[in-house]
Amino acid sequence: MQGNYEYFQKGIIVTGKHADYVDDMWVQGKVEKSYFRRLLDLYTTAATVGLRAKRKVSADNSTDNKRTVQLEQVNTKLADFKIIIRLMLLLDNSDNLTKEQLVNRAFRNPQTEEELKHNMDIFYSYLRGGIEILHEELVERTLTFQDDYTDRRVGNMVAIFSYFDSDSSEEIEI
Repeated sequence: MQGNYEYFQKGIIVTGKHADYVDDMWVQGKVEKSYFRRLLDLYTTAATVGLRAKRKVSADNSTDNKRTVQLEQVNTKLADFKIIIRLMLLLDNSDNLTKEQLVNRAFRNPQTEEELKHNMDIFYSYLRGGIEILHEELVERTLTFQDDYTDRRVGNMVAIFSYFDSDSSEEIEI
């Protein structure tokens, strides 16, 4: 069916081990036990981290766990999510598109339901990749003698910033 489809017309859902990872980093209503104030903030950060690290991960359904950001909440950061997905669609060339096709894909809305699903799959794959990186760096990582902080939570939060330092001079090419 041909039409003009919009991104983020449903809540954002993460399942399986990635939902378990989310549970390790965010506890609803318990900011002191969470790395993020809201689940929405974790998802925004994870999507960006996944894109920056170029880590795409397939969906996992190994557990029944699921974490959802409701559409009403997504709408509060809709502009941010649209920027993130447009960057993903512009920079991800796993479909071997021309530069013109990448720009068209990124800056126009999908014309078919299949195109919408494919583009959202790209978003979700980077989101899951970012969740994995955040979990590795914030939860799984142990402090080393090189860390400046003795508090594990603080040390790991600082470490996430240095995650990209080694290749920060890398140019992005489209």
